[in-house]
Amino acid sequence: MELLWPDLPVEAAGANLRKAVHYARRHSATPTRSASKVTCWCCGRTVASTATWSGSTGAADAALASGDARACAAAAALYDGDVLPDDRYEWWAEERRSKARTRYIALLRAAGDWTRLLALDETDEEAHRAMMRRHLAAGRRREALRQFELLREALRERIGVGPDAETVALYETALAEGAEPPSAEQTVAVTLANGLVAWGRGNVEEAGRLAKRARALALDANLGHELGEASTLLALVAYAQGTWHQQFRQEFIDSVRRSANLEGAVFDAHLCFQEFYLYGPEGHEGAESFGRDLLAIATEAGSTVGRALAHLLLGEFALLSGHLDQACEHLEQSLTDAERAGCLSAQSLALERTAEANVRLGNRAVAVALLDRAVPLAHASGIRSHLVIRIHGLRVLAAGGLVEALGAVRDGERLLAEATHVCDPCSMAFRIEAARACARANELARARRHLAEAERISGLWQGGPWSAALWEVRAELRGAAGQTAQAAALYLEAAELYSTLRSRSRRPAAEPPPATARAITSPTATLS
Repeated sequence: MELLWPDLPVEAAGANLRKAVHYARRHSATPTRSASKVTCWCCGRTVASTATWSGSTGAADAALASGDARACAAAAALYDGDVLPDDRYEWWAEERRSKARTRYIALLRAAGDWTRLLALDETDEEAHRAMMRRHLAAGRRREALRQFELLREALRERIGVGPDAETVALYETALAEGAEPPSAEQTVAVTLANGLVAWGRGNVEEAGRLAKRARALALDANLGHELGEASTLLALVAYAQGTWHQQFRQEFIDSVRRSANLEGAVFDAHLCFQEFYLYGPEGHEGAESFGRDLLAIATEAGSTVGRALAHLLLGEFALLSGHLDQACEHLEQSLTDAERAGCLSAQSLALERTAEANVRLGNRAVAVALLDRAVPLAHASGIRSHLVIRIHGLRVLAAGGLVEALGAVRDGERLLAEATHVCDPCSMAFRIEAARACARANELARARRHLAEAERISGLWQGGPWSAALWEVRAELRGAAGQTAQAAALYLEAAELYSTLRSRSRRPAAEPPPATARAITSPTATLS
């Protein structure tokens, strides 16, 4: 009843369940049994499939213990798909499905079935490396190079990391075996890969040196995609060194003055850092002058994309400051320029932010329509792992009622379950809004899971509206559990933090705190 009718009282949900079972008996050949307060529906093929694999666990364990590749391959052949595939996104089916899938993957690995492993997980670096070695042993050098590129793309898009040192060394070996010198793309690729290895080892200086070299090579060869990767690594280094603001400005200037449509790649690479600049613990003081500086640079260079990004930043600043009309003007201009330049990520963000402004203005229908326009743009962009989940967070916020909000939560949960990688900071808005909606629906366990994820993510970059929003959601959970005194104390804690943030941002005293502090986009603050 909690799964099917979460918004209904127990008695009404029970009546719905009894009616559903009645029609199931009339229209299904599969039997149902009712005893006391428990109803069991035999689901036929799905349950039989699960039982077949469960019954093979002894053979699977024996094959794994023996280490025999053929025995492992034979045991893996008994696997006929995920457990309860029709309930793929339900938390209650996850544990059993995860155990079966983990055993299946272990069998494939022991059998050396790298092709099937990659079909299951395109980020499996061991499988990619084994395929590279297989190609090189067979004299298929180009296929080995292509395998490395597939790995790089998967790791970048799905997880946000680079290959490890062993894989990079294997790639360099494949490059050295060729008669022709490496291409510009290949040179940038190996430079970036080594830079990421250095970053992973904590060698910030070496990572920065390699990132700068990769960026210079990408600029000279007009390689927008590779420039974005180099910019991402430079952003990480600059953030660690406390110089991100200067780094982004210089990259923006270089890209707009080259007139090579590289501005979008630079912006995409710096997206999360720019959002942190707006919403970070130091407040957003200086963001307006920074945005106007970028706008002047882009206008002088005649860069349409640059203007779109500068107006977007100015629109975000105005939105955070509570100047909604001004925000909509900047965002409308950003959308116009972004559409003219074909910059998908800027279009998606401009629509998303305009939707946010309309939510705060009470225009929920307008906001939903804008989000509908943003969804395909976000999916088609090069940074969909950042943009799509942000839209889901706003969908929960823009919902017209609790049932609609829970539907939006379910959609976001499906995205998180289905996607191999979703940017953690960009998912903060969804986690906060999902926890709030579930708390209001009295689904406290579900709310706590989202809150726990939000608390984990907040540890990535502490401070800012995140901390206040987390206290607010904790208060809502306590209130939903009937603990009114504890809830009141937590609300006061949230209010104090919001007030501190308002003082840092130097907003006029009459202005309320921003209704949306998301995320690097933080969640909605609804304080009385």
